[in-house]
Amino acid sequence: MGMNAKNGARLLGLLAAAAFALLGHESAVAAGPGTYSFQLLATVGDAIPSAAGGHFVNDFEAGGLANSGAIAFGADVSTGGEGVFLMRRGQITELARTGDAAPGGGTFDFAFLGPVTQNDAGDATFVFVLAPFTLPVGSNAGLYRYSHAARALTPIVIPFVTPAPGGGTFQGVFFQPTINNRNDVVFAGIVPTDQGIHVPGEDYIGLGEGIFRADARDVISMLVVPGDPAPGGGTFDFAIGSWSNDAGVVAFIGHVAGDEILPPGFPPQAVQIGALTNLYVRDADGTIRALVRAGDPAPGGGVFRSVPYTMPNNGGDIVFTGDLTPAPGVSRDLGVFLHSNGVITTIARPGDSMPGGGHLVSASLVNNNIHINNRGEVVFSAMLDSDLDNDGTADTGLFEWSAGQLRLIARSGTVLPGIGTIYQLAAAELVIPPPPFVTPTSAAVNNDHGQVLFQATLTNGAVVFLEATPAK
Repeated sequence: MGMNAKNGARLLGLLAAAAFALLGHESAVAAGPGTYSFQLLATVGDAIPSAAGGHFVNDFEAGGLANSGAIAFGADVSTGGEGVFLMRRGQITELARTGDAAPGGGTFDFAFLGPVTQNDAGDATFVFVLAPFTLPVGSNAGLYRYSHAARALTPIVIPFVTPAPGGGTFQGVFFQPTINNRNDVVFAGIVPTDQGIHVPGEDYIGLGEGIFRADARDVISMLVVPGDPAPGGGTFDFAIGSWSNDAGVVAFIGHVAGDEILPPGFPPQAVQIGALTNLYVRDADGTIRALVRAGDPAPGGGVFRSVPYTMPNNGGDIVFTGDLTPAPGVSRDLGVFLHSNGVITTIARPGDSMPGGGHLVSASLVNNNIHINNRGEVVFSAMLDSDLDNDGTADTGLFEWSAGQLRLIARSGTVLPGIGTIYQLAAAELVIPPPPFVTPTSAAVNNDHGQVLFQATLTNGAVVFLEATPAK
């Protein structure tokens, strides 16, 4: 299950399937031939090599790509619901599936709350909804850790059982837990609090979301929770979307009580806890700094409406999706930006010419569609204004930025030798919240070798899971 990356935690709320009409005609577009080679990892319809059987359906959700080449991903399964998987040297291991008994108690329900992430050792973490599905989204969802060395799956957070620092028990866990090479798992936990988001005219639900860390022994500590002071004044009432690098520096998005929450028309907090969010970093010594606030000027013009998604690397660079939509709108004009050494640089923003043809319309609405490696290379997917393959549908593209230069990885019309031709960097995927328009759901995940993990739908209708490797 994907999360509207940039609105993800913050905007909206109902479960809905974003179904894409995947009809096209065979046509080829020159797209940097020879720049990347492409390996087919799996295809929708392939048999799943596990005792539960069945086959992959609908889509693949790329999670982690370790420097060793190990891959973490999720996928819909023909037996119903979703599964969480690892792939190493072409061999697939199933970690969890809808209907399985969950470690620590309960039964995995219809979906995991992606992405699945992993570190270089092949250890992984993920969130899976437990039965019965409970609102707001993330309630009654557990957090789990997979140890590659022990070949064991263990619980970190069991909803309504695991004590939460500060009092009470965790009520659940939201999207996007991450694990670093110290085996720290950083996650957005749902906890009882009177300091969460209060929306005028709505009954307060008594819950809030904050950032927590579970160390390698699963000792849980608070990093940023509702009620904590925010830099510049006020207090946080919401914090999610965290990533931790190996130094313990955590980039996250958060909201300050009293700021604009959401434009009219979004679902209530009882369905999904959310707000417009700013970009923050929590240094290893616990200091919290604001990097981008709503209303701050954006390089190239306009102002940031919010920041829906972010990720740091070990060098201290932080890539983020910036919403440039003029108020009162939201989530239509998304650019990709880099914060490095105190300076914000534009990687790509709406209207920019893109390698391979066309202009950027918007970066993806879905999380894990931007990523940065420790060499400072950024990959991202985007919607374009071109139709170079003449199929009547606007193109989508997957791009890499490095040392100030953009290059094309793949796009609509790219011929993948021995595999097929890309129709769209999208597939049928459950997205929360549902996007207002067709948006890439390919994912864009790179490692320190420059390899990139993504999915695509081909002109023959096949949905494929792919790894791109740059030419040497």
